Amino acid sequence: MKTILSIFYRMGLSLKETLYDFGILKLQTLPCKVISVGNLTVGGTGKTPVVEYVAKHLVKAKKVAILTRGYKRENKAELLDVKPESNPLECGDEAVLLARKTKVPVIAAVDRYKGGLYAMEKYDVQFCVLDDGFQRRLSLYRNLELLLIDASNPFGNGKLLPAGILREKIKNIVAADVIIITKVDDAKDMPKLLETIKEYNDFADIVESTYEPKELINVFDKNDILPFSEVPSKKIFALSGVGNPKYFKKVLSMLNPSGLGWLSYSDHYAYTEKDIEAINEKSASADIIITTEKDAVKLELLDKTKFTKKLYALNIELKILKGEKELEDKINIT
Repeated sequence: MKTILSIFYRMGLSLKETLYDFGILKLQTLPCKVISVGNLTVGGTGKTPVVEYVAKHLVKAKKVAILTRGYKRENKAELLDVKPESNPLECGDEAVLLARKTKVPVIAAVDRYKGGLYAMEKYDVQFCVLDDGFQRRLSLYRNLELLLIDASNPFGNGKLLPAGILREKIKNIVAADVIIITKVDDAKDMPKLLETIKEYNDFADIVESTYEPKELINVFDKNDILPFSEVPSKKIFALSGVGNPKYFKKVLSMLNPSGLGWLSYSDHYAYTEKDIEAINEKSASADIIITTEKDAVKLELLDKTKFTKKLYALNIELKILKGEKELEDKINIT
């Protein structure tokens, strides 16, 4: 059944491309520079830290806004101006996280063109960074296309949704100006991945990266920072609702805890007070609970007195191992 649905999905993609090719659907252009960060697959490639990296690099010299759709947000308004203090359930967890970490305007809008116009009018921005923008390259012009590929699972089984994890055909790698390979520390076959990339795109700069743990901050008390040096003496419990929980557990294992248990919910999971009982039960033998930054912005809405263990968020940053100068040069000349 999924294979049949994938055929219809492919037909839909082809029809959309044809409509743009013949000018029936129009490409829109914002009167500012646009940098897109996106991927070919669903879930867990690590877009948010890359969007953060690009925005922080640009804001040193330019006025910048981030355009996102605010995935799974409860507030379905056409446009939301997301603040660090905004409710992540209403605006989207990633949107609020980006607002907190970058300190630049974050606009959640299904129509990124309208979101960009709003950002320009209200904040006089010179650059817009598109979060998850690769699938919208036909509808909105961009000056620089950054495509992320997860080295731990680049293309899944090679099939389109829903039979596989591909959101579009692998050959569309050709549309990227820079290809950022993430999680190279968990690569299954790096030479083969590089060969596949070169087969479809031999002109894009290739950047190799991973994610580096920065600090552990108490979800309910930001002044309580747990040194990494104390982790080896503790049994930790990993709590997450992200696209790639296995990689989160891998990063935690690098901290060498004395024990590691885990509980994984679906990506962008909206925690409720009812979940606390299950979390407490499953983490009973642990010393502390560690969650992701994306989960933390939602967990902090819950009653902290109901948790039986201290709850920490692992803050991570993009770490570029190869190609950082090429990436920065491309961003700078955009």
